[in-house]
Amino acid sequence: MDLKLLRAFLQLADTGHYGKAASKRCVTQSTLSKQIQALEAEVGGLLFERGRHGAILTPLGVLLRKEARELLRLSDEIDVKMHRANAGLVGQLDIGFGISTLNVAPQLIAGFRATTPDCHITLNDLPSREQHQRLLADGLGLGFCRAPEETDELSFMPVIEERLALVLPKTIDFPPDGTLTTLNQLGFIALSPARGPGLDMQINRWCAGAGFVPRVVQQAEDILTVHAIVAAGLGAALLPWHGVEALAGRTHHQPLAGPDSRWPVGLCWRRKHANPLLSRFVAHVSRCR
Repeated sequence: MDLKLLRAFLQLADTGHYGKAASKRCVTQSTLSKQIQALEAEVGGLLFERGRHGAILTPLGVLLRKEARELLRLSDEIDVKMHRANAGLVGQLDIGFGISTLNVAPQLIAGFRATTPDCHITLNDLPSREQHQRLLADGLGLGFCRAPEETDELSFMPVIEERLALVLPKTIDFPPDGTLTTLNQLGFIALSPARGPGLDMQINRWCAGAGFVPRVVQQAEDILTVHAIVAAGLGAALLPWHGVEALAGRTHHQPLAGPDSRWPVGLCWRRKHANPLLSRFVAHVSRCR
């Protein structure tokens, strides 16, 4: 049903006068009359009784007035929602994050929610490699992660600089000479390479540059477990500094030196996307970083 005709119908129903209704609609009486006739042809019956006292609704017109008001109200609501969606004010965002952004990601999201309260955001704790894969498969909107190897389809904006840290049980002192070889007697706890290939490669590069081969005595499937094992006194570990900072209290740690100990962590998303809310979030992070 033509919404323009319904609006003309309601204007006439409210005023009960063709001249007044036409004036408010900014059309001629002839145009208004033709609109009402077109609507009557569409519904299959007369909507008004025309006489000296103006236009009086027929029973069919009374019924249509009630339905038309509801229909136009819903139409106006949809228009508002669509305009808000196009402005990036409403919608759904699925965001990935890792332990390195355990503090910064929620802070950035909280700031965004303060300015965009009608959006819905879900957080997914995922390794960087899995975030990249999900982004490429459209299973994730945004990710706080390492820079992707695939740069043709994924955009990346650095947010923080992460670095490797030596993490020890509180009962173990840091080697006074800075060398880690003495810690091999205790042994190292490592994240499974399959679970964290990016961190594994980072550790391997740093160890190669330092001429150090860690004696790995146990592997775990997530960094929280690695950290818990170290806290229990069962080994040392090389972990992301910001991630360990977020878990501070049960272990102690110190940053490692050298260019191979550092890497950027930031916001990653599909280069080609049509999501105004996503663009709004990227702009927010760009302003805040």
